[in-house]
Amino acid sequence: MVKAYDAIVIGAGLPGLLAAWRLAEGGFATAVAERRWTASGSSSLAAGHVPQDSTSPANLAILRRTKAVVEELEHRTGGMVRFASVGGIGLSTSPDGARLFRERAALAARLGVAGECLEPGEIAARWPELNAEGLTGGYYTAGDGLVRSQPLAAALAAAAAQAGAEIWEGCPVESVRIEGDRVTGVAIGGEKVAARRALVAAGAWSAPLLAASGLRLPVRTFTLTAAFLAGAPTDLPFLSEMEAGFYALRRSPRTLLLGLPPADLDADPENFSPDPDPAEANRFLGMLRRRVPALRSATIAGGWTGILTATPDAWPLLGRFGPDGLYLATGFGGGGLQRMAAAEAVAQLMLGREPFYDLSAGEALRFDGYQGEPFSFREGPFYYGETGAAQLW
Repeated sequence: MVKAYDAIVIGAGLPGLLAAWRLAEGGFATAVAERRWTASGSSSLAAGHVPQDSTSPANLAILRRTKAVVEELEHRTGGMVRFASVGGIGLSTSPDGARLFRERAALAARLGVAGECLEPGEIAARWPELNAEGLTGGYYTAGDGLVRSQPLAAALAAAAAQAGAEIWEGCPVESVRIEGDRVTGVAIGGEKVAARRALVAAGAWSAPLLAASGLRLPVRTFTLTAAFLAGAPTDLPFLSEMEAGFYALRRSPRTLLLGLPPADLDADPENFSPDPDPAEANRFLGMLRRRVPALRSATIAGGWTGILTATPDAWPLLGRFGPDGLYLATGFGGGGLQRMAAAEAVAQLMLGREPFYDLSAGEALRFDGYQGEPFSFREGPFYYGETGAAQLW
């Protein structure tokens, strides 16, 4: 007898694995269909920065819940996964940037999580490694953390499997099967696998998959590049420079991860280079060296490029969308690790439970009926943190 599932999760990245774990824990017969292997897309490439400060109540709830999930996995795995507090400093070189930091602090203060707005002299005194020339201000948060994506993915996959979820690697879903106004399963290898619900959490592959199902997603692809820097001794917190668009995050006592701003708008998920552009990586290394002179001897020792998706309002597509039984957890714009707990809220919705935060304003239904209208690419809230005061939620 062919098995029917309560839910099939499409995509074994961090959001999909977390949702599958909670669905299986909740008693659903759950399967995860992954076109390649677990965390084979951008989930395994995440920088791992998880802020604990926000101007949005919903976003703050998600960030805090992500931390709590990591701490739960730390307990389950004996420390294989952990939330390491590293702090974060955002820098600005323009009057507008400094003003945005002040606005951000005022809004975050209403939620009790405001960071510190710092003048250039205060930044130089606190972090002598930083060259404060040209700075107009900064914003420091002490609670930001680092979570390593690959052990996190392994721990989530193990937790999902222990709860009873089946994980099918090398199993590309061709389409979501829709009959009338509801989901009836998915097509794999030309055959239908019956399921009452489908959760699409396939990152940049979500839109092509749903297009094959007769549905359009309001997303645009782009790429992000991260370069490893060797010979980079520094004790700086997570560092981002607003106008330049780069970030740097310490990964070991002598290595840094240098993140470049978005590039390659509308890149093809099936045909993009996973390797960093050496010229671009070196250009941003030059900017980082000017900001942190102690890194003058640092060299690029590899890196990667991942493909991601952006939405019209720069917030993810979560919850219900289109026909009855179809759910989304995609469009994270590079925040799939730090905001992965949003997928847990979607799983709670699928189980008929109250989500841990009110996702109504950010539910994918806000774009129901989208017919492919063009929209402008927006970076903010930036993939590594919020820099502006205007938030959707």
